[in-house]
Amino acid sequence: MANEPQPINALPEGQSEVKGDKVQENKETVELTGRRIFLVRHGERMDRVFPGWLRLGFTDLGAYRPYDLNMPLRAVKRENGWKDFYNDPPITEIGYATSQMIGRGMKLSGIGFDMVYCSPALRSIQSAHGILKSFAGSNTKICIEAGLFEYLGWYENANLNFLNTDQLVSEGYEIQPNYIPYMMAQTLKDKFHSETIEEYYKRVNTVVNYIVSLHGKTKCNLLFVVHAPTIDAIGRSLMKKSATNLSNYELSKMGIHYPYASVVGLEETKANGEWQLMPNILPPISCLDFSNRVNLNYFTRP
Repeated sequence: MANEPQPINALPEGQSEVKGDKVQENKETVELTGRRIFLVRHGERMDRVFPGWLRLGFTDLGAYRPYDLNMPLRAVKRENGWKDFYNDPPITEIGYATSQMIGRGMKLSGIGFDMVYCSPALRSIQSAHGILKSFAGSNTKICIEAGLFEYLGWYENANLNFLNTDQLVSEGYEIQPNYIPYMMAQTLKDKFHSETIEEYYKRVNTVVNYIVSLHGKTKCNLLFVVHAPTIDAIGRSLMKKSATNLSNYELSKMGIHYPYASVVGLEETKANGEWQLMPNILPPISCLDFSNRVNLNYFTRP
């Protein structure tokens, strides 16, 4: 984690002003509906820390052999063995630990979740699992929504083979088997494999509106465990901001603005149903030159 970049223009601790949207500690009190959405990026991914892990971590017979203490002790069983990890890697032990820190911080802050919505990526599911470890006995489940997966333009010729619900349950993940997703994994791969960046943001917008509509007007806390670009796409959708003119380069740098295990909170206002930023939800996670602070200036850009 020491080699992770610091978010550009990250706010100092305790500061909540966001230039542009002018979110301040002393802002005028707004009546809220009680509906809140929390966006969390998955933990540190294995292939970014250990680029050669598939070559060095598996024997010729396909047996997994971790060679670093930051690697998980066992690998999830995959249909095609190690090959399925190429485009769907797990998180590291540190990635799992930071997810647990987020869960612990949420619980200590009195924040619980009515439902968790998750990208089908293994790294997101494992991160959601780590967060929920702090809520033992809560019966909160993870709903797998393929439409929350990141930009498919990066996977145009890739063989994405996500774990299905039965496989995830057998691995011990708290999956909601009765959830009917807006988009199935096969639909995602068939219809969006050559999507543009603008189409990706529209896809996420459609999925998020569908998920929010499932909860009607009832008070609820919804957790989304997703990817850096998907955090940005959800934020743009809920705050009714434009998502045009984003380049592939800018999209590829989203991890700078939304580091591993970063957290953003949004709450709905009663006056017009708009969603506004919740500043300072949790203290940051800091280690050497790593911080999980979100670049709020970027998140709330016009």
